[in-house]
Amino acid sequence: MTKSGVSFIASGVFVYFLASQSQIGWLYLFDTVIWSLLLLSVILPWYNLRSLRVERQVLLSPSSARHWQLGGSLEDEEVEVRLKVTNLGRLARYFIRVVEECPFDQPGRGKRVFFITRLKPKSTVALSYTATCYRRGHYPSASTAIESSGPLGLMVRRRVLRPTLKLTVYPRYYPMEGLPAAETAWAEWGHGARSSAADEFYGSREYQPGEPLKHIHWRNTARLGYFMLKQFERQSQGGLTVAFEAGRDFGVGRETTLEYSIKVAASLARLAADCGHNIDIITGETPLRNAGWQEAMEYLAHLEAGTKTSLAELEAPGPERTLVVIVPATETHLIPTLAQLARRTRRLVVVLLRGFAPDEMPDVFQSGLKRENLDIVSCVPGGLEEAIEALGALLSADKIAVS
Repeated sequence: MTKSGVSFIASGVFVYFLASQSQIGWLYLFDTVIWSLLLLSVILPWYNLRSLRVERQVLLSPSSARHWQLGGSLEDEEVEVRLKVTNLGRLARYFIRVVEECPFDQPGRGKRVFFITRLKPKSTVALSYTATCYRRGHYPSASTAIESSGPLGLMVRRRVLRPTLKLTVYPRYYPMEGLPAAETAWAEWGHGARSSAADEFYGSREYQPGEPLKHIHWRNTARLGYFMLKQFERQSQGGLTVAFEAGRDFGVGRETTLEYSIKVAASLARLAADCGHNIDIITGETPLRNAGWQEAMEYLAHLEAGTKTSLAELEAPGPERTLVVIVPATETHLIPTLAQLARRTRRLVVVLLRGFAPDEMPDVFQSGLKRENLDIVSCVPGGLEEAIEALGALLSADKIAVS
């Protein structure tokens, strides 16, 4: 009920009181008109929302289409959301208000309001808007409210629907450019492995100029319309392992230790996939082992804060793998564990997240690990891209760790 509706009811009561005291006939007639309008304002909004159906469709942007393997969008990319409001009834509907709540858009910008003055019977009205995929996650549905207040606006009828959304927003990743040493070493290993009968075919990717034509995946090429290259994998060699904790999260919004850790892991997964390697992601209740890029991105998109894993119990990976551990600067209790991993692992890189919490001690990390055989990359809020670039430079200089 609106304020106008409350005023109308009060007016009806007041007029009825005057009519009963004065016994003036036209006051009774006026009071009857008031209550009839109120009754009509109750019936019309209820009837207007009957037989209405809302459908939703999400169209990826051209930039998202480049990641066709994922079937979704990345953070900070735009998508178009289309709503179809259908009148299944035999009569027209009037003054329909559509309120759309977009769960993945930027904070404060998720609400969209549309107004339909007339919807013909057995017809559909298409509505659309553009939204930015602000934060990773899986969004199976979202609420859409349809409202009607009738011509006088005395009463408001509201129905909340949850049409299917089915959108997965994947974490943003940063390509590690300028890695000739790493790419060459990994490519040499990959070409040698592909000639072995022990190799295992595990998928395909888009062909890059200069790669051998004998490994073209002709079936996928015919289906997609552009060249696809077969990918083989030898399970016992190469690869990356990245580990971080998801149980505690420091920071605000997207500038948190967990979100930064996920983006670093996504970037490493992309690098591993480009060079024909798998990746292990050690975090959460169920670590991911021996994964390709698509599987890793799906895993990271669904990862939630609070799923605990203890890096203090982290075991050294195989001698052929490079280990990247991402830790906040508050977790000084992990220094002995990292020192042991440095002695038992051929290559260890620590990404130190600093500037996210007030009780950090980054200098303790630096002094406690300075004598160990490892590298430390510092990452501060707003400096994620620079930290990933520095991480890529370390990997490119390490021909042994990626061979």
